[in-house]
Amino acid sequence: MMQDYQQELIAIKDLLKKNSNGMSVTDISKALKKNKNTIGRYLDILLISGQVDMRAYGMAKVYTISQRVPLSAMLSYSKELIMVLDNETRITDINDNFLKLLQLSREDTLGKNISYLQSPEVDVRELLDTITSGTREQETTVTFPIKNKGERIFHQKCVPTVFDDGRKGITLILEDITEHILAEREIRESEERFRMMADNIQDGLTIVEGDKTIYANNRIAEITGYSFGEMKAMGPLAIIAPESFEDAAQQIRDIEAHPEKPGDLRMWIIRKDGERRFVYARITGAKHGDTYYNFIIFTDITDLKNQEIRVRESEQRFRTMADNIQDGLIIIENNKIVFSNRRIMQITGYSADEMADMGFDETLLTNDLKAFSDSGIVPVTDKEKIEEIFRNVQPDSPDPGEFKIWIQRKDGKSRYLHGKITAAKTGDMISFYITLSDITDFAEREKNLRERIDALQDLIH
Repeated sequence: MMQDYQQELIAIKDLLKKNSNGMSVTDISKALKKNKNTIGRYLDILLISGQVDMRAYGMAKVYTISQRVPLSAMLSYSKELIMVLDNETRITDINDNFLKLLQLSREDTLGKNISYLQSPEVDVRELLDTITSGTREQETTVTFPIKNKGERIFHQKCVPTVFDDGRKGITLILEDITEHILAEREIRESEERFRMMADNIQDGLTIVEGDKTIYANNRIAEITGYSFGEMKAMGPLAIIAPESFEDAAQQIRDIEAHPEKPGDLRMWIIRKDGERRFVYARITGAKHGDTYYNFIIFTDITDLKNQEIRVRESEQRFRTMADNIQDGLIIIENNKIVFSNRRIMQITGYSADEMADMGFDETLLTNDLKAFSDSGIVPVTDKEKIEEIFRNVQPDSPDPGEFKIWIQRKDGKSRYLHGKITAAKTGDMISFYITLSDITDFAEREKNLRERIDALQDLIH
């Protein structure tokens, strides 16, 4: 009976091969002189098993021979790993690629239940779980740990299969996706390392794609007070204070025009809570395909800015005080005049820039002291003596070095000065502070007094 059944199926297939345009059930039953219901049942078997195809034209059904690739050819030429199981999960066929991975022979596998499959080198438990659990997902991923060789990862398809005799089973098709998965894993690990680094640096980092913020690290939230979601919705320029906005916008435009040139700017921003912070931003640009990216690194330098403001205010207070005292003040560092107050300009006739260019020696320590000495007004301190005082002054000592000297103003007039020298050390730098009092009038009065005393002594004698 089974032989007659197979013969009938063969006869129908041979008939359809000769009629490539297809035949209806009526046509086939007439050609084979068989009952239409019987032919219909045979066609159902052939259709289920994939040996014939059927197309509907209205109420009529036309059958053609299936142009399928024999399973044996698919097993031989496919680069995938293929295993065929019957409805009792016995292995009915397996290709060479699968056998090579398992390091088993065909005799070790065919006819055996897959649950008893054992490989000497490969751990197949995950595969067995997907088959014997009863779920038999259509598509999944399975991993085979291989002794001393890491692991191989496959995309597994379970395809329902009908054999020529009508029995049902499944075909396992495994595509090797190891390199793809490992590459994805490496990318994820690289992204994770980047995020870990970016979220733990002291600087804020923002990545802008076009005009949208696509990434902001944790430090950005600490600096600005805004979450990533808020920053993304606001846009990169929304936090910039009005007085810094135009400079920042122009800088970004310049970078977009010349992405190979990084830029930086210092700007005030306004936090979510309204507090103003001063940040140093370094901006670099990069173009990937048609997409433009800006990478902005923020360093909160508010404390440094406030310190700079305090120093500037302190310097201003110092200059105001120094310019309003009655004595002249000169500060010397590295043998150069770095500061001279307004009173010094009044005493010497030289501007601050002129004194800085001329130096202390040319301004005050003239070598031509003979005229002053011959005038007999007062004794003079020579240049070498003053230089010795400079050498002997100790930084931060409460005892200043003192001297008196005649100088010649820019206009040629002579002035007699009383000077004090103190020193202070900051790091390796020694600063000398010289205060000068103009005592010319006192010297003139002393000369006149001495002349009167000399005249009286002449009268007495």
